Order: sequence, then structure tokens, then C-alpha cells
Amino acid sequence: MIIQLIRFLTGALFIFSGLIKANDPLGFGYKLEEYFVVFGTEFMAPLATGMAIAICVLEVVLGVALWMGWKAKAVLGWLLAMILFFTFLTFYSAWFNKVTDCGCFGDFLHLTPWQSFSKDVVLLVMIVLLAINRKTIRPIGPVFLGPFMVALTAIATMGFAFYTWNNLPYLDFRPYAVGKNLPEGMAIPEGAPTDVYKDLWYYRVDGKVGTYTTEQAPWDITQANGEKAEYVDRKTELVSQGYKPPIHDFVISDLNGNAYTDDFLQAENCLLVISPFLDKASGDAWIKVAGALAWARSRDVRIAILTGSGKGEIETFMSQYDASQWPFYQCDGTVLKTMMRSNPGLMVLRKGTVKALYPARTFPDAKALAALTGLQP
Repeated sequence: MIIQLIRFLTGALFIFSGLIKANDPLGFGYKLEEYFVVFGTEFMAPLATGMAIAICVLEVVLGVALWMGWKAKAVLGWLLAMILFFTFLTFYSAWFNKVTDCGCFGDFLHLTPWQSFSKDVVLLVMIVLLAINRKTIRPIGPVFLGPFMVALTAIATMGFAFYTWNNLPYLDFRPYAVGKNLPEGMAIPEGAPTDVYKDLWYYRVDGKVGTYTTEQAPWDITQANGEKAEYVDRKTELVSQGYKPPIHDFVISDLNGNAYTDDFLQAENCLLVISPFLDKASGDAWIKVAGALAWARSRDVRIAILTGSGKGEIETFMSQYDASQWPFYQCDGTVLKTMMRSNPGLMVLRKGTVKALYPARTFPDAKALAALTGLQP
């Protein structure tokens, strides 16, 4: 009975983890790119999204196969290999503090590195128990049902992942989702805990360098020769992290570095065209962008093209697309990739509240923009 319960829970966790990442494969791909950087395999970055989709499908398929009791030995072998790999990654991230969120459950649930590692250790124990007792895992239903359900699951999950990749997450858990108020997401509540730091002082005393806290006042230490201790270095360490708002590091500035964040977030209506990196943007979409910008200009709607690209890249883009009059502003590229899972994409704001998000392939027409802003088409 206990083994069957473990079987159900393990399968459920893999299915849930795979589906929640398939809901946002591009976001999971960004997380894989972080790992590529950590391990010096940046050359694999172009494969990140494809790998993300493959991992999502594999997780869901293995979970369903475990439930169905189909090919138990092979399925448990795959599960064991995956969990050993994930356990290594999460331990490495926790021990060396390299990737602060494993992305196991996308934006639905953020785990610290040690929480991720603990979760993987528990899963590892569960899978080992299943492997030891694999003979008790019996197929459910007729012989053909197992492979049929596995094949159907693979097709459905892949289709779902490709849909969300080509559009936007079906369920949006990001702080920039439709209905979210950006200024509220940036606010720090009164009385919220702040970051706590401590200073470590390095002083040479009687020829030896020691580490001291501020309370120990090493500058007052007298050496054997009667002289004060010699200062070597000082380092500041984070003791505990304070409250971090859901939206942070979001700053809009013009090409000269002047901040305009409040101007756009306080505007009655605002269109933000988001392109994290102009050289990787979909070229065909800029025709639609030009139409949206023209509509906004004629109705005094605040507009901005936000990009993480440098000034030189922006100037090159302007000359390439005859866009010298387009309102370019700069923002952190990582923040923009979080805001929009399309390059480019459109965010419609009313007084700082997200009214709509559009990927490049489904930019709205004048009628849709009018309905969102309350203006004439």
C-alpha cells in the first residue's frame, strides 16, 4: 500500500513539474541558460528552449507511465537517472550559491537552492524505494492502454508546450501578468525587514592575518611590539535578506540615462513594446509595431520601446528599419525577458495596471487597442 502511494505521489510530482514548466517553456529555457553559464557551456544556449520542451515532455510522460505501470523497469531507470542529475545540480547550486532558483516549478513556486536540493533528496529516496519494489508495480488496464496513454500524453504535452512557446503562458504567475499593478508590485510595505549585513575585518597581528568582527574592534589591538594591528582588508557579507518586492530592478531610462519609470507607470494609457535584445527580435513584427505606434501617437497615448540593447545596437536598428523617430528607452534585459515571453511583445497599461499582453504574432489592431484604452479606434 505504501509503495503504491509513493508511486502515485512520485508520478504526480513529475507530471505537475513537467506541465508547469510546459506552461512557460521559454522561461524554463532561460533558466537552463543560467546553468549553461555556470558550467561554461554557453555554446548550448541556442538549444535551451528545445531542451526545455523535451525535458517537460519527458517528465510528464514518465509520470503517466509510472501511474499506468507501463515498462516499470525502464521508467524507473529514467526517473532515477533524472533525479540523480537534478540532485547534483541543486546541490551544486546550493553549495556554491550559483543559481538561486532551480526553476523546478516555474514562476508558480520559487524554491531556495537548499529547498530544491531537499526536495530532490526526498524524491531520490522515493524512486529508490520504487526501484527496489518494482515487481509490485502492476500495469493498469489492458495491455494496449499503457502505450496508448503514454503516446497520447507525449503528443498533448508537446502540443501544449509549442502553443505556449508561440504565444504566452496559458497560466501567468509572473508579477507582470494581466491585472497586476506594477507600482504595487514594486512597493515595499512599511516595517518590512531590510537586508542585514556584517563587516569582516582582516588585520595583521604579530605577523599573522586574522579575521575579526566589528565588535572585536581589531584596530584597537596592540601587538607585542607595542604598535597597533595593521589593517589588511575588509569584506561585507549578507547575514539575512530582507523583503524583496515581486518587481525589482525595473527602471526605464532614455538613451542618456534619465529615468522615466514613474512617467510611464502613472500615465492614463501606455503602450510598452518590449524587445529584450533587438538583434534577436522577430523582424516581421516591426510592421505591426509601427501601426500600433502610429495609432498611439494620434491619440496622445504614452509609448515606449523598451530594450536591453546598447545605444550602438539601437542606432543600428533605427537605420535598418527607418525608425529614427521611434521612442526607444532602455531597461534591464533580464527584467524584460521576465516581463514578456516574446520578442518583441506588447504590454498595455492603464495607470500602471496591466490590461493586456500580446506576443509578436498576435499584435492587436486599432479596434482592440481602443477597447483596452477607452479611446476611439
